[in-house]
Amino acid sequence: MKLKTLEISGFKSFAQKTKIDFMPGITGVVGPNGSGKSNIIEAIRWVMGEQSAKGLRGDKMADVIFGGTADRKPLNRAQVIITFDNSDHYLQTDYTEIQIARTLYRTGESKYQINGTTVRLRDIQELFMDSGLGRESFSIISQGRVEQIFSAKPADRRAVIEEVAGVYKYKQNKDKATAELSGVQDKLDRVQDILFEIRQRLEPLAQQSAQAQDYLTQKAEFDQLDQARLVLAIQDGRQAAGQLANQQADYEGQLATLHQIILDLEADLTAQKQARQELTTKRQTAQTELLATATRVEQLLGEQKLQAERQTSRSQASHDLAAEIEKTKANQVYWQQTIQERQAEIDLQLEKTATLTEQVKRIKNQLKALDAQTLQTEIDQKRSVLVEQMQRVATLKNQAVFLKQEYQRQTVQSERLHKQLAEVNQALTKVQVTLAQGQADLEQAKAQQQAQKEALAQAQQAGQKLESDFQTARQTWYNQLEKEQRVQTRLQTLKHLADQYEGYYQGVKHLMQARQQFPGIAGVVAELITVPKDQQLAIETALGGALQQVVVDQATTAKTAIKYLTTHRLGRVTFLPLNTVRPRHLATSLLESAQASAGFVGLAADLVTVAAEYRPVIAHLLGTTVIAQDLTTAMPMAKALLQRVRIVTLDGQVINAGGAMTGGANRQQGQGLLSQRQTIDQLTKEGHQLAQQSQQAEERVRTLEHQVQVAAKAFKKQQADLLTVNEDVQNLTHTVQNAKEELARMQKERAALHFELESNGIESEDGHRQPNHQVELETAQQEQADLQTDLDQALQKQAAASQARQRYQAELTECETELARAKAQLEAAQVRKADSQKQAQQAQERMDSLQKQRADLSADQGQVRARIEHDLTEQTTKKDALTAQVQDLDKQLETKGQTIAQVELALENRRHQQGDLMTKSSEVARQKAQVTTNLDHAQTTLQEDYGLDYAAAKAAVTLTMPLADIETKLKLLKRGLADIGPVNLQAIDEYTQVKERYDFLEQQQADLIEARDNLEATMGEMDQEVKTRFAQTFAAVAKHFATIFVKMFGGGQAELLLTDPDHLLTTGVDIKAQPPGKKFQQMSLLSGGERALTAISLLFAILEVRPVPFVVLDETEAALDEANVTRFAQYLHEVNDRTQFIVITHRKGTMANADVLYGVTMQEPGVSTMVSVDLTEVLPAQQEE
Repeated sequence: MKLKTLEISGFKSFAQKTKIDFMPGITGVVGPNGSGKSNIIEAIRWVMGEQSAKGLRGDKMADVIFGGTADRKPLNRAQVIITFDNSDHYLQTDYTEIQIARTLYRTGESKYQINGTTVRLRDIQELFMDSGLGRESFSIISQGRVEQIFSAKPADRRAVIEEVAGVYKYKQNKDKATAELSGVQDKLDRVQDILFEIRQRLEPLAQQSAQAQDYLTQKAEFDQLDQARLVLAIQDGRQAAGQLANQQADYEGQLATLHQIILDLEADLTAQKQARQELTTKRQTAQTELLATATRVEQLLGEQKLQAERQTSRSQASHDLAAEIEKTKANQVYWQQTIQERQAEIDLQLEKTATLTEQVKRIKNQLKALDAQTLQTEIDQKRSVLVEQMQRVATLKNQAVFLKQEYQRQTVQSERLHKQLAEVNQALTKVQVTLAQGQADLEQAKAQQQAQKEALAQAQQAGQKLESDFQTARQTWYNQLEKEQRVQTRLQTLKHLADQYEGYYQGVKHLMQARQQFPGIAGVVAELITVPKDQQLAIETALGGALQQVVVDQATTAKTAIKYLTTHRLGRVTFLPLNTVRPRHLATSLLESAQASAGFVGLAADLVTVAAEYRPVIAHLLGTTVIAQDLTTAMPMAKALLQRVRIVTLDGQVINAGGAMTGGANRQQGQGLLSQRQTIDQLTKEGHQLAQQSQQAEERVRTLEHQVQVAAKAFKKQQADLLTVNEDVQNLTHTVQNAKEELARMQKERAALHFELESNGIESEDGHRQPNHQVELETAQQEQADLQTDLDQALQKQAAASQARQRYQAELTECETELARAKAQLEAAQVRKADSQKQAQQAQERMDSLQKQRADLSADQGQVRARIEHDLTEQTTKKDALTAQVQDLDKQLETKGQTIAQVELALENRRHQQGDLMTKSSEVARQKAQVTTNLDHAQTTLQEDYGLDYAAAKAAVTLTMPLADIETKLKLLKRGLADIGPVNLQAIDEYTQVKERYDFLEQQQADLIEARDNLEATMGEMDQEVKTRFAQTFAAVAKHFATIFVKMFGGGQAELLLTDPDHLLTTGVDIKAQPPGKKFQQMSLLSGGERALTAISLLFAILEVRPVPFVVLDETEAALDEANVTRFAQYLHEVNDRTQFIVITHRKGTMANADVLYGVTMQEPGVSTMVSVDLTEVLPAQQEE
């Protein structure tokens, strides 16, 4: 496979389309600094998929597009096309010729093509994968790659061997496996955390489930006996109800007879009272009429006196009204005159408004006549033409400057090249002079070299000691950080679980997450209490599901919360309202017996620390529970307490009231809800301690790091000093040898200089173009001046029109202001006229009112006096008749009152008899109602509690004992249910669900552990493959390196070494070398040129191990002296039959050995162009000269 052509268009400085044909052998690319040589290499890297703009010496990818110069506009597209001869099918494809193109537009769009077909970047990368080619392979070697080898640390130098061995894909796969392993471990940690929390719930749920089963068994027996009790109660109630009904009927018959007698007496009493009421009504009527008549007589006498006094005052009032009427007439005349004045003012303002309106219209027409658009259009056209002419003048000026500068540049460059030729001719003489001086300086340099080596060895030893301490301290710091991270992860998980109420019943969990809606919620019991660590298991067991009961301030809060849970179907919760929950206490005798028993720890309620307001809740839950040391002491204690008290041991075993026992332990006993908060606090404290330790470790690392850096700087200074001395010795040693070889090199250098003179020849036409160009420039400047004059005249005309518009505009503004003022004055005059009309109307209305009042005063006063005297005589006669009538009615009322008293006495006696009978009847009715209520209650209880009617219940139960025995046994069962305590019936189903989830998570945990083990095994296999490939590749590269080093140096020896052969995954790669005349030593102790040539030898060894069809060398030999450059070029000739070389260089020795040279020049600033020459033809011609 060979590289055939490279086409560049719009890429960086290659503005024009440039095509480079690559021939077999060595192709050299030369040119002055800044001419664009490196842009060719970057074009190859770019078309082969380079994605880093910084790697291409840019800030963004669009920077690779030609950006323009003073004479060229920027381009909008960059395109590079590279063509390979693939006739040997080196690349795994059917094509015998492969053309790859990459195009980038300034808009950001880009595309890749293979043989004209648009493809993806991945397709390009896959084409070169494992081929040894590509943008980062050893097919492109720059000076920086050489420096990377000889200046890198052994650990970094290892990457070179790894790249050749092709182990990156294994390392990438291992990185992916490591990431997957981290993900699996995270999932495993989460599963284990969840299992840890579920395990805490499982044991309490198992106890609650068993407790609920016990409860249901006793409750079933209780329900069966209760049904029998209710059936017997209904039978007895029905019998008693029949007897009471008969007795009640007898009483009701007697009451009916007595009731009729009372009705007759009440009718008589009502008739008598009605008669009395009629007499009373007549008397009240007569009395009322008498009082009214007497009052009327008194009024008439007062009116008679008042009439005489009014006669005098009315005469004076008539005179006052006459005066007021005259005053009102005068006021009315004044307002009529005012109305006439206001109308005259309105007429004046109307006339003024019309005049101003006409004046405004006239000014607007004048302004409209001054249209500035035409003038502005003409000015814009003239200005546009002037700008274009100014641009043309500027372009001509720039061209004149460029022609002058180009002529001067070419002249200077030609002089420089001729001067260099002269210097080459004198160089041989200077070399002989230099040899004598060099021999004198050599001995002095060797002595200085030995002293520097000793100082370097001491600095290296001190630096290694500090580096070891630093690595140890850093590893300690990393260990601390890892430990801190594990604690923080564990803490965050527990906090999250606690905040989300994981481990709680669903109803409790949903309610507490919405507790902001219920201000009365105090919290869950588990949150409100604190228990010593050694007693936590006992209290958790004693409380069981009650740990998750919710404490609220009052029953109404519980009611609201229950409604919320029911509405949203979120589950069930047990509430403990502080205003209804009552504490429970152990009987004194039982408490004394417990305290006297061995192993007594205390009452459970007394062992709990809780706020005072919640103490009744704890007494309610734990007031009758005893905590014992262990089961051995608990059993005798239960016997002493007559099996009537629930006992819980410190290790969680339970002896229930009645003798039932619950015990055992899970295979993995976890923490409960009570200890969860203590674990969080403990982890928080531990996290703070670890953070402090990590900080201290970090401070030590920073201190050692600074010391290492100081030591490294000192070592580098010693190393630099030694390198300087080594270079001096090396240069002096090779001076004589260089002089012998200098003659042949000078001949080739002279040929290269002649070629460069031809490439950069002066174009004499530029000197002749300058006078003609100056005439053209002066003509353009005169045209520009004429255009400026025309524009100035148009601007003056526009300014005059603008002044006229401003004058008319000011006049228009003044008229419009005066018009607005006149309209406002018109409106004000109209308002004042309306006000005057209103005042005139009010004066007329006032005058009419006064005239009417005066007419009323003139009525006939004589008629009033006659009427008063007639009425007085009539009312006096009526008063006397009414007085006699009232006296007669008083006598009749006295007689009727005596009759009513006799009837009422008889009626009262009968009612006493009725009351006695009703009391007896009511008692019978109450007894009957009570029996009926009890009967209804029994039937309702049957229906509501058991879903049975009386007939069904009677058929279902077996009545084998009397009611009294049934009630006795029910009391015992009820006490047993109470001793069981609060029961969570949901625990049965919830235990089943949690157990299923626990089993599922345990299986998932096993699967994750298996996945983790598989990943670790796979990573081990990858490590083994990397070791094998690395070892094989290293051995092959080391072998070729030793051979090529001898060729490159003309002798000596070199060796690749592993810094840690026992650990092939991490070992570094070191280089030891012994150039001719030197001792065997580290590469870092060699001179700069020796190190560069050693690194180049290693790169060539790599190419021997993994050969590639072509290699691009970008100033790789820049650091070599001339003798080594010659050997470098000779080696290229030795291997160019199997590898095609493209060499970017400015070294004459390399140029002299190239088969084809391409010159890169910038005849136009900022634009690269290419010229080529076949050196097989040039060199003989130069030698003949």
